Order: sequence, then C-alpha cells, then structure tokens
Amino acid sequence: MAAALAWTHGTQRLDNQIYDRLIRWRAPAPDPRIEIVAMDDDSLKRLGAWPWRRDLHAKLIERLSHAGAALIAYDVLFIEPTPDDAALGEAIAHAPATIAPMLFQAPGSNGASVDAVAPIPQVAAHARIGHVNLAADADGLIRHIALSESAGVSAPVPHLMELAYRQTTGHASPAFADGGAPTLLPYASQTGAFPTVPFASVLAGEVPDAFLRGKIVLVGATATGIGDRYPTPLPGGAAMPGVELQAHLLSALLAGRMIHEVPPVWMALLSVLPVLALMLGFWRWTPAMALRCSLGAILLVLGGSVAALLLAGWWMPPGAMLAGLLLAYPLWGWRRLQAISDYVDVEIARFAAEKDLAVPRRARPLPSDVIEAQTAQLASAIDRIRDIRRFASDTIEHLPDAVLVTGIDERVTLANAAAIAMMGGKMVGYRVEDILATITAERHEDEITTGDGRRVVIARAPLEHANGQHSGWILRLVDITTIREAERTREEVLQLLSHDMRSPQASIITMVEGPQGADLPRDMASRIARHARRTMSLADGFVQLARAQAAPFEPVEIMLADMLIEAADDLLPLAREKGLTIALEGTEEPVFLVAEPQMLLRAFTNLIDNAIKYSPAGTTITCAIAPGPGPEEAEVSIRDQGEGMAEHVRRNLFGRFVAGGGKEKRSAGLGLAFVKTVMDRHSAAIACDSGPHGTCFTMCFITLPDEPLPPDED
Repeated sequence: MAAALAWTHGTQRLDNQIYDRLIRWRAPAPDPRIEIVAMDDDSLKRLGAWPWRRDLHAKLIERLSHAGAALIAYDVLFIEPTPDDAALGEAIAHAPATIAPMLFQAPGSNGASVDAVAPIPQVAAHARIGHVNLAADADGLIRHIALSESAGVSAPVPHLMELAYRQTTGHASPAFADGGAPTLLPYASQTGAFPTVPFASVLAGEVPDAFLRGKIVLVGATATGIGDRYPTPLPGGAAMPGVELQAHLLSALLAGRMIHEVPPVWMALLSVLPVLALMLGFWRWTPAMALRCSLGAILLVLGGSVAALLLAGWWMPPGAMLAGLLLAYPLWGWRRLQAISDYVDVEIARFAAEKDLAVPRRARPLPSDVIEAQTAQLASAIDRIRDIRRFASDTIEHLPDAVLVTGIDERVTLANAAAIAMMGGKMVGYRVEDILATITAERHEDEITTGDGRRVVIARAPLEHANGQHSGWILRLVDITTIREAERTREEVLQLLSHDMRSPQASIITMVEGPQGADLPRDMASRIARHARRTMSLADGFVQLARAQAAPFEPVEIMLADMLIEAADDLLPLAREKGLTIALEGTEEPVFLVAEPQMLLRAFTNLIDNAIKYSPAGTTITCAIAPGPGPEEAEVSIRDQGEGMAEHVRRNLFGRFVAGGGKEKRSAGLGLAFVKTVMDRHSAAIACDSGPHGTCFTMCFITLPDEPLPPDED
C-alpha cells in the first residue's frame, strides 16, 4: 500500500500541505542583483493602453543599456510583426545581453499537441530565446518549474531564467544537470520581495542609473488585465505576476537552492523500507517497544523528509510512508500477544532440547522469557570473549621482548610492559614511526640505534581477521646490543689475527733468514721459520674462514673456467719448483654461473695448493671442468697422484684443524673447512675420493643457461 501510494501520488494533498509549511525555511534571500521593470497600472496610464508600440520597448532597452544593466530578460511575447520591429531589433542588437521568450501553444494546429511559435526575426536574431511555460499542480498552485521544454521543437529549449543564469555565471545551473526536468521552486519569501520600478518611470529617466547599473533586469507585466497571475504556496495562496515568479526562479537558481523531487519509482522503494523495517521489528519487540518504535519511525520519517529538504534540497514526500506506518501497528498489534506467547514457547522448548550441550551452567532459575534467555546466552559468549582477550593480552604483556600491536593505519593499539620500558611514555593511538623516531639516533633498514646506544632490530608480522582480511601488524622489537657487541669483539679478534699476529711472525722469519739468524744452527733456523709461516697460514685461514661464514652473499655472473685457470696460474711457479705439472681440461667450453669470484678463487687455490703439497715430484695435477649430472650443472674436479688419505681422515675431512695422512702426516689447518664453507654459500656439493693412486675433490655447481643473461635481465 505504501509503495502504491508513493507511485500514484495518492497522498499528494497531505504531502503538499507539509511541503508548503516547510518551504519557507529553504527559501533563499532575494538576490540583490535582480530588479523588475513592471508594466504596471501607472505605466498604462502614462503610456496608453496595451499593447504598446515596439519602439517603446526599444527605447526601454536602450535606456537600460545606457544605465549599464548587466542583463535584460524580457517576459513579453513578440510573435506578431509590427512596422517598428526594426527599431526593437536594433536596440536588442546593441544591448549587452538580452533574452526573450517564445510561445508554446496547446493544443497545436493540424492535430499537433503543441505549436512552438518563435518570436519575430528581429528579436530571434539578436536575443537568446527561452520558454516561460508554467504548469500548475493538481491543486492549482505553482510549485514545479520545467527548466527545459521539448514539445513541438527539434531541440529542447531552456527556460528563460535558465538562460539568465547561464548568461550571468557562464555555465548551466546545477538544477539543469538532469536535462531540465521539472524541479520544485523555493519562493524567496512573499510577494513584493524584489525591487520593482514602473516601466514608464525608467523610460522617462526618473530612475537613477545607479539603481540599474550591473543589475539583472526582468521586464514584464503586473498591471491588471494584461498579465497572468499565478497562485503560489506562499501564505494565503497569494497570486503572483509572472515576471515576479520568474524573479523568484532566477534568485533560487543563482543561490543554488532549487529543490529536486525524488522520482516516484524511488519513492515507492523508499516508502517500503520503514514499513518493512517496522514490521520485521514487531517480531522481536515487546508491545510497548513496538509502540515506541512506531512513533519513533513516524518522527524519523518526518525528520528525514525535513532534513532532506532543508539540508540537501531533495523533497521526499512522506505521506505514503506515514500512511504505511500508521496502518502497520494496529494490523500487527492485535495478534502481538499470541505471537509473543508462541515465540516464548518455541524458545523454551529449544532451550530444553539443548540442555545436554556443553553450555556453562548458571545458578539461577531457567528464564521464562525469550529475551532473558537470549541475554543469558549473550552474556556467556561475552564472558568467553573476555577470557580469550585476557589470555591474549596477558601473553603479550609478559613477553620478554617489546611488542606493539597496530591497526591498518599503523597506530598503536596495544603495547606490552617491555615496550613501555624500552620507549616510555604513552604509545596507544600514536603512529609507530613517530614513536620510533623519539628513541632513534640512527637507523639502517629494520635496525635502529637508540640514543643510549642500544641496538634494536624490528620484526613485523601481519594481523588478519577470521575472514582473512588484513587488520594490522604485530611488531617485535628485540634488543640485540649484546649480539652486536659480540660481533664487534669477533671483528677485533679477526683484526688481531690478521694483523697483530702476522707482524711478529713476519719479524721472526726476517730475523732467522737474515743476517741476524746467521749465528743460529741451520736446522733450528729452518724449523723456526717453518713454524712461523705455519702460524701465519693458520691466522690467514682462520680469518678467511670466519669472514666466509659471516659475510653476506654478494654474487656476480662469472665464467667458471676463468676462476679455475686463474687459480692454476697463481700456483704454477710453486708446482714447477716441486717438479709437478698442472693440466687443465674442459676449460674451453663457456660455463657461466652466479658466484663470488674471490671466495671461489680462494677455494680452488686451497685445493690445488693441497694437491701440490702432497704430490710426489714428476706427477700431474689435473684440474677439469665437465658436465654435471643435471641439465644445468657443471662439475669441477682437482685430482692429484699422491698416496691418498686414510679412511678415518676422510670421514671428517672438512672439519677444522684436521690432520691428513700419508707417509708424512698432513699439517692441521683450515683450508678444507674454508672450501666447504664456500661451497655451502654457493649451494654447491663437494665430495672427496682418495685411494692409493691419489686424491680427487669434485665440486658440482648450478650453472646459468648456455648464453649469459644481458645485464638488464640478470
């Protein structure tokens, strides 16, 4: 029923009564730029009976132009030719801006619904043409104005005041956005709201130019018998001359206060919503609540309609909604008690059926009302939620590390005791970056140095709702000052080994091998120098191993053969000194991989150096590159022809300070441990095969495709 009343305007009389009482609060103040030049009774006495000669109109236009009027809007039809039309056309041509109406006559001729009659050519050639049609509502009052008229014309014709608005502002009015459909007019206040001067007084120069300068002048008839008067919704239904009604329209357009009426189809949908909401609510509310909600819904509909009109300029007729709301309560009220009774019975039965479920028991009587039962169940659920919340907050609160919980906007919602102790002050509601800035002296990515010298690393993890939607972040701030201190101490130890231990050993070697060692027995000097060199080698090996284990992996694209050839070339003089030969195999084929050149070169050098140390004179050390077992793999093998190593040595071959085997015991060192570390950094496998005829180390690398990638695709 509510939808039908809204669709058919069945409550239009009620809606009009409400609208007419509200519109005065939406009405704009009269625009001070608008003035009316009236063809009033006094002008008829002075200038003669109507119609007047066209040259009088031409003189008025010339007078208004001379006075500096910004715009002249003539609400007079010039559709029949007269002998003095040329003077009128000439005056309009020299005027600053003039607009004039055309006639839409219904019914039209030859069976047409409307005839569109244009003004005389002299006017049409120099003035902008609009329509001034007015259509009364069912009660005879003028509330709606069509800003465009398309009947009987090839293209829509804007309203005369819409043209005045465009001429004044340079663009179409907001009310014209929907193509000029009928819109509601908020009258400024009452009749006589705009300054009005007689036509004859202006023509005679009795009106000062200052009164007309820069004004929008509307010229029209107000005299009895020559102009239409239209009933309006103003108090008392006062009739208003057409030109004054046009002034009200232009004032509302300039003030942006025109009112749009919600279309019937939307009003039908909107009218259903409050009625449907109220009826749905009847299933849950008590009779007293239903009555209060019904009255509240009526007030809400009235308030919404008033607010939409006064604040947004949209008129939503409330009559259909009010009728539906007023009818809904008595239709549902008569059966409300029975419905509530049935509902209570059903809920009690369901409660009894669920008594064996694992629901916390309470020491209170079983509720005899559905609402009480639902309240009890809700209280249990809230208690469980509070327990979970307490568990989570206690867990976070007692974590040893500082923890911050933020929302999506990265503002802190929770901070534990460790975070407060670290950063101090109030943090909830503040952005994480702003909080960190107060304690940060230096920052590098996710690690900061605080003002008191502590080193803190920041780790974050996303928070999600149960549906997977991102809801915020958990930030963990870990004090790693002791770790950084240990790293610094480690670097100092490495510095000690690489420099402070090398210098004394180098001095010892210089002394025993120089003139100062001439007095030492040769065998003793040789042993001292050998032990000093071994100490230097161990220090170098330890430093290189430590850095290989700790340094970040920074690979570049290299050719594998280049590394192997360079390592062999570096040790070729040492091999020749021992009477050994180094043979290279498979180095002609280009094999590319991503690796750390210096690390890989040192690993190859260590392996070849070991082969030189433990190979008898006259033998060959073979360094080869061959395809690996996989499609993008390559194997590097370094083989000597020594006596091999014992089985127990091979089992822990890549450990630190491992002694080799053979006729002479291989020296303890870190070379093979360094090699294994480098292979691990490159995700390469290394294996050793040792027997009576020699030892072979084989390394398997992951390679790049045959053709190296261009730099921009690396």
